[in-house]
Amino acid sequence: MMTPSRIGAHLSTSAGLAAMVRQAVAIGANCVQIFTSSPQQWRGKRYEVREVEAFQQALAETGIGPVVSHDSYLINLASADEVILEKSRQAMREEIARCGQLRLPLLVMHWGAYKGGSLEEGLNRLAKSLNALIPLAEDAGVRIVLETTAGQGTYLGGDFAQYPALFDRIPQHDKLGACLDTCHVFVAGYDLRAREGYERLWQEFDRQVGLSRLKVIHLNDTTRELASHSDRHANLGEGILGEDAFRLLMRDPRLIDVPKILETPGGIEQYARELALLQEFAASAA
Repeated sequence: MMTPSRIGAHLSTSAGLAAMVRQAVAIGANCVQIFTSSPQQWRGKRYEVREVEAFQQALAETGIGPVVSHDSYLINLASADEVILEKSRQAMREEIARCGQLRLPLLVMHWGAYKGGSLEEGLNRLAKSLNALIPLAEDAGVRIVLETTAGQGTYLGGDFAQYPALFDRIPQHDKLGACLDTCHVFVAGYDLRAREGYERLWQEFDRQVGLSRLKVIHLNDTTRELASHSDRHANLGEGILGEDAFRLLMRDPRLIDVPKILETPGGIEQYARELALLQEFAASAA
């Protein structure tokens, strides 16, 4: 019999960290993803000791975990704009510090875009950024996790082959993890709707990235076609991926221990329905 999967959702912390943990329990989640600060502002949030203590107590009481952080949408560690690049590096330093303060083990980040330069230049800037950030993350007890992207325009991360190309530029690349987003990989050209394509995707992921690096999965359906490179999330089973892709994911013993996070539209009530659906998929496999 398969052990229970780690499933959760990206939740708001607007009512406080401890309240967010209680909300996770209420909707049937056992792990969660958050922004530690506003994803639309450069200025970072500061946490008081009492809020951090209440958060840790709530986690201990509920067993929720892991709590995963997602970086700001503004951060671009591959930017050709020197001002944006430095602001991004500083924002990531602050994000890592907040993750350390909150004892969050995983920090999911987007690769960034190389607009105004070349792919190689973008990879070089990203690698230089990560080479400086990895030691800070190590000291804070945080693992940086690179999320697969839709590969639109000059955005990096839409091709699994870019992972080893980046790792070749980073001596401590073994400290980096990977996050697979189901919407992103589908619109990037990896079809996981049926068993054959699903297995082909994981074979390619293991060859280029390594299954051992997989630390988080984002569960999202999509309104966009295969290889469209257009990032539009949809509710599970209501998009082009359909329910079968998520059944395969929930029944895959290789992925049992990997936190699976919903980023679908519709809010808390919709999250609760989708978490129940995921539990149903997992239970039917058992």
